[in-house]
Amino acid sequence: MKVSRLLWGGLWLLFSPFDQARAIVFYSLGNEANLSSPAGLNLPWENVVQMRSDSGPIGTGVYLGNRYVLTAGHVGPLTSVKVGFVDYLLDSSPAVAIGRADMKLVRLASDPGLNGVRLNTNPSGDTGNSYLVGYGVGRASSSLLSSSPVAWGDSSTAIKRWGTNFVDGTRSAEQVGGYISDLLRTQFNTNAGANEAALTIYDSGSALFRQIGSDWYLVGLGAYVQNSGYSLASFQFNSTESDDNYFIRISSYSTAVDVIGGVSVPEPSSQSLLFVGAAFLSACLLVRRSVGRRS
Repeated sequence: MKVSRLLWGGLWLLFSPFDQARAIVFYSLGNEANLSSPAGLNLPWENVVQMRSDSGPIGTGVYLGNRYVLTAGHVGPLTSVKVGFVDYLLDSSPAVAIGRADMKLVRLASDPGLNGVRLNTNPSGDTGNSYLVGYGVGRASSSLLSSSPVAWGDSSTAIKRWGTNFVDGTRSAEQVGGYISDLLRTQFNTNAGANEAALTIYDSGSALFRQIGSDWYLVGLGAYVQNSGYSLASFQFNSTESDDNYFIRISSYSTAVDVIGGVSVPEPSSQSLLFVGAAFLSACLLVRRSVGRRS
């Protein structure tokens, strides 16, 4: 499927005819690598879910608890969310934008029975070694491990995988495709070993986790790619090139003085809040629901 590209503010927001998003690919590993949670780390693996349309995979999301899923604002149209091996329909409430950032919350019609995810609220904890978890295409069957550039597979290779990278930079108030977001940066340049990961097809909304102390926190949400012209949806990837990958910076939206109203998605072990817009508050009041604290 041919992918069209929109360049805005120096960052690439990548769309297909169905507004499909990006995915994780590895520098040196094949399609069968990293398909289960890394042993002994207790990474919030089960909370990373696949966003789906009528035609199949369309992106990634993170289950926050109380039936709420966080994904990139540009991922759509959405009809269901795959949690593990089960597809969950969305409830009738509209998706809720979080400020002007490229993020939105959707709600499942039924509870998948998962615990919540800790949301990072401290900007000083954003940078350093990280783990990416997302759904996305792997290599095409004709693309051998030794081949470069890499040819992408089709949607049948879109499987949840994890990889590593290093958060080494930030950007503030970046405007891309009508959204204005604070961002974290990783680079796909082989400095994180054989498990190094980057963003490509079907990975908008993927999770960027960091271990802070003894706990895992969601620090970023996959969104954009900026590079010299190889991996941004051209179906080719030259692994000798360094690609900048950008994630919505969660800590920027944990408190906000310019938000009129909001409801909270509390973390399991703190009172820190992820604030969302006043429209979401109104919707929650209308249906007499609120987001409860998780244990």
